[in-house]
Formats: sequence, structure tokens, C-alpha cells
Amino acid sequence: MPHSGLNCKVSANLVLASHGRSERVTLAAPKHLMIQTRDRHNLHDIPLVFFDLETTGLDLGDGHRVCEVALLRVRGGMVEDYLGALTRPGRRLDPQAAKVNGFNDDELASAQPFSAVAGRVIALCRGAVMIAHNLPFDMAFLSAELARIGLPALSSPSLDTLALARRLLRRSSYSLASLAADLRLPTPSHRALSDVLALRGLFTHLQLAMAELGVVTLDDSLRLERGLLPGMAELGAPPLIARALAEGRSLVIRYRSRGSPESITRTIRPLYLTRESNGIYLRAYCELRQNVRSFVVDKIEAAELQ
Repeated sequence: MPHSGLNCKVSANLVLASHGRSERVTLAAPKHLMIQTRDRHNLHDIPLVFFDLETTGLDLGDGHRVCEVALLRVRGGMVEDYLGALTRPGRRLDPQAAKVNGFNDDELASAQPFSAVAGRVIALCRGAVMIAHNLPFDMAFLSAELARIGLPALSSPSLDTLALARRLLRRSSYSLASLAADLRLPTPSHRALSDVLALRGLFTHLQLAMAELGVVTLDDSLRLERGLLPGMAELGAPPLIARALAEGRSLVIRYRSRGSPESITRTIRPLYLTRESNGIYLRAYCELRQNVRSFVVDKIEAAELQ
């Protein structure tokens, strides 16, 4: 999902439907393009912001909004600042979401708008590494809320504990609740602040596992997310994909999906490459699905820059 003063910023513009109108959202640059000197510093010495959002539903394309935000800023194991606040979404809760997070429309209708806490969110994230569980989901909703009030997406480095946990742990489930129970961490409750406390505990556990592999810096942590251990060479991309990554441009690809006997055409915004046990994957924002998806590089039959 959370960033200022970084080099090599590449933006993607996405159009989101919201209550009959279109809104253009700017996404941050691919994380692996935003490496600067401090990224080689020990994570213990860098401010970390653990964040979680609760939303009225799962689909941005259906106009769902943020209804609770929580951020915890930590440096060297010490809490520097935090924020926990309900925000007025301006729409009704999806019934399924209400069952999960326990909110009701009346209490959210009396909450402050997101614009009232946006300044605090930006200040907490400034100069820090943002950390979330299933980061693309939270980051997309946060970027959409900022766009609605005319502010750019945050662009500092970010780490996804879901991606890291899948690299480092062997579990039947990688949900935050399951991992917290397995590792005897604070119990998340689908309320943003309690989830942030569980998230911090999970990341502390993951840091210990990373340290055993020699992964202690931000740079190495970002590489580990993509399946690269210290000393492993960067992944090579086909020329058009490499150019799209470098220039922040979209691609129209023809792709052989496992679920379809025929090739499919998709417009995507490449984000980064990952190494998996069965090959090299391209992580990219898919305009059709309005979500970050994975594409096997060897199954991309053709590509055209947009």
C-alpha cells in the first residue's frame, strides 16, 4: 500500500470510478527504482511507519472509501508518533465489510473527513519506510483518498509483510490474523490500530529471519521481496519491459493465461520483476482488474509501449 524527497520518481495515472465520476490517481514509482544512499542503511536506523486502513468495501472501482486510518512511526524500536482516526467515507458500508470491521454507517457519518487527517498522514510518512500487510491494497486506497483532495501519492520506499512472509515462512495461511496466531503476536481485530500493532510484531519477527540471511538494509529487503538474496544479480528484463519500467510507461501485452486456451490482451503498468521457483514474473497494475497482478514473463507473447 505509503514518501517524499526520493529520486527517480515514476508515476502512473489510473482512472477510478467513484459515484458516477472519474478520478485520476497517481501511483508511486516501482520500489526498486527508488534506491538512494539511505536504502543501504540498516533498517534499525531508518524511521518505519506501520500502517493499516479499514475501508467500506474491497473494490475501488465501485467507489469504496477509507473509513479508518492508523499509522505507527517507529525508529530503532522506539515509537516516535502515531495516528488512529475514523474518517467519514461519504457512502454506505458494504454489508460484508461491516461484518468484518464492525463499523456502522451512523458512527462513520459523524467522523471527520479524510482531508482533516491527510496532513498528519503525510507528516508521519515523511522520510520513512512504509510497511503494510498486502501493501498494494492499502496503498491504492490511500493514493485514491489523497487524489480526491488534490494531493499526490506518497512516494517513499515501502515494504509488504505479506510478500516477505511468503518468502521467509512456511504457513498454510499468510493472513495477518493467522500469522499473528501462529507467532503469538498481538491479535488483529480488523480495526486499523490493533492491526498495526500486530503488523509491527510480525515485521519484528521477519527482521530476525531476514538477518539470518544477511538481509539487514532497506535495499536488501526490497530485493528479497522480489526473490533476490544478497549477492544475487538483478533480474534482466526483455527490452520493451525494461524500457517500460525505466520510463514508467504502460504496455499492451498479449499473454497466455493458465485459465484461457486463447491468448488474452491486457493493458498493464509494469512495477517490478520477481524471481519465483517456476520462473521470472512481472508484477504490474492491470487496468482491467484495477489491481496489481503477476504475469509470467515467458508467457508474454507480444508487447507494445503506450
